[in-house]
Amino acid sequence: MTRVIHLFTLIFILNINAVLGQNAKISPVKNGIGSSEIFPVFSYGDKVVYNDEFMRVFNKNKQGDSSPTKQEIEEYLDLYVKFKLKVEQAYGLRMDTLPSFIKELAGYRKQLAQPYLTDKTVTERLIKEAFDRSKFEVNASHLLINCPADAKPADTLAAYQKIVGLRSRIKKGEKFEDIAKAFSEDPSAKNNNGVLGFFTSFQMIYSFENAAYNTPVGEVSMPIRTKYGYHLVYVTEKRKSMGDMKVAHIMIKYYNPSQIDSTKERIDAVYNKLKDGGDWASIVEEFSEDFNTNSKGGELSWINRTTPNIPVEFKDVAYTLKKDGEISEPIKTRFGWHIVKRIESKPMPTYADSKEIIRRKVERDSRSELNKEVVVARLKKENNFREIAGLQAVQDSFSSDLLQAKYKKQEGNGIVLCKIGERDYTDSYFFGYVATNQTRSNKTLSNAVKDIYEAFIEQINLDYEEGLLEEKYEAFKNIMQEYKDGILLFELTDKKVWTRAVKDTLGLKSFYESNKSKYMWNERADVDVFSCSSAKTRKLAMKLAKKGKSTKEILNRCNAKDPIAVSIESKKLEKSKDSLLDQINMEKGVFKIEEGEQQHKFVRVNEILAPSQKLLDDNRGVITSDYQNYLEESWIKGLKNTYLVQIYDDNVARLYNDQ
Repeated sequence: MTRVIHLFTLIFILNINAVLGQNAKISPVKNGIGSSEIFPVFSYGDKVVYNDEFMRVFNKNKQGDSSPTKQEIEEYLDLYVKFKLKVEQAYGLRMDTLPSFIKELAGYRKQLAQPYLTDKTVTERLIKEAFDRSKFEVNASHLLINCPADAKPADTLAAYQKIVGLRSRIKKGEKFEDIAKAFSEDPSAKNNNGVLGFFTSFQMIYSFENAAYNTPVGEVSMPIRTKYGYHLVYVTEKRKSMGDMKVAHIMIKYYNPSQIDSTKERIDAVYNKLKDGGDWASIVEEFSEDFNTNSKGGELSWINRTTPNIPVEFKDVAYTLKKDGEISEPIKTRFGWHIVKRIESKPMPTYADSKEIIRRKVERDSRSELNKEVVVARLKKENNFREIAGLQAVQDSFSSDLLQAKYKKQEGNGIVLCKIGERDYTDSYFFGYVATNQTRSNKTLSNAVKDIYEAFIEQINLDYEEGLLEEKYEAFKNIMQEYKDGILLFELTDKKVWTRAVKDTLGLKSFYESNKSKYMWNERADVDVFSCSSAKTRKLAMKLAKKGKSTKEILNRCNAKDPIAVSIESKKLEKSKDSLLDQINMEKGVFKIEEGEQQHKFVRVNEILAPSQKLLDDNRGVITSDYQNYLEESWIKGLKNTYLVQIYDDNVARLYNDQ
């Protein structure tokens, strides 16, 4: 599915801190010829794109310092021309004036500004953020499209196009779990539909954690970049953390499903002994099959509801126990049957108690950024901050209501408290800040006012700097333009291609009818795949299959004593597209296969199906994707007729060295 989304927009959305952390103005463009000379690369309509712009966006997506190759330049040039044409049409349609667009861009600007307003040292903001997040647990799923850090620009773009396309399908109503199972390149998604379960701060990569905590419940995040590739994060639930708990348990193991019932009888008998007053430690030592804990009363290390490698059902039951010493009824996990005993619990620590622990975690974590205090000190000098009347002018303007967070904004007298550049900040402005940002305090009123005034000074310096970012930093100016263009591109492509392909059923049908020859089944086999619990069972099932017994008859015979001895999956396999057919003859009959040490399988081929036409409903996903490609190609063709494109081939050749 072709979805040409501008790649440099992606890189900054997904990896803002890494790219912008230096807060430096853009350096001279690195061209293939090692020069900063400016020359045109291509034009469209009355617009010209020069080498400095083209190489800037190209180099953002290229790993390493090697010179660009001819193939890399030409591939990216084709993508960039198409991008420019589409964005030009979006501006022509005045899509940049829509309120929804303006609001979305403002949100991204706020995010993009943060690397310029932080320092590399540990910040109080990050510590508080981590603490606040630790008070909640997020239940989320994810979808991964692999993309190594050293991927070529075209490969990176392809991965991003794919994940943006999948996000679009989810936003339009398809279930996240279905898309994750079908398309996620995290192998575990095939079994768990991408479900990660509950987690809290520091348990995920910081960019992933940000997406999980900032995405509303029931929503899917924008793509995020990690070292593994691009992710979508879908948040299903957020709940309050409940502190840590010390528990003990008794476990009776089972090793296969056939033992579940018999081990349940044993754990029930143990539970009855406990109910009759039996000594916990003695019963644990005698019956528990957790040999790491049965000699110490079954006690486990402290856990909480996000502790990894502890089954969810175990943790859920532990947190239903309301008092120390209380035991649960038997519960089943993937390890066996358990009886859980609550030993001790401790509530969530206070901020004061946990601050230093969090600080150490932050220092080791990727979230360590520029320290806000250092940044503010720098900004005061750079932007000519001056105290005028200062804190003294407003120190006596508050009552004890402020300590209770009940302060109501009052009118100011126009007193200038401070200046940044040529901008005045009056007492009225400060009173508005206090009304919005007040919190309960146990400090003296004087100290509380002093604290909030200092916070005010910090904030206005950061806000003032944020307002100057386009002027001060060429890189920020460029990235804001890139975001603006990228959002417009997404919206217009959705309108012209993605949504249209889904809604235009007549157009899709016409496209299918015109391209029927592309959608054919190869030769197929109608098969029954038998999975048996042992070689002996397979021998019996194969014998019955060769006699022509029905699947129902085979199951009744083989599963009489063990209900899961044999399972059968009936399906149609396509030649050259299913590895299972490589192990058998393409003819009617019964064929034994080997697939792993514990697998005892065979296949019965019931019929060989000749090549045939695929119906539209049989292959709607692929045909819709092809129709989207067709719509995009037609769109690009029309744009090139509207905006004449000229490539300056001699100048393009100057961008690489292998000419």
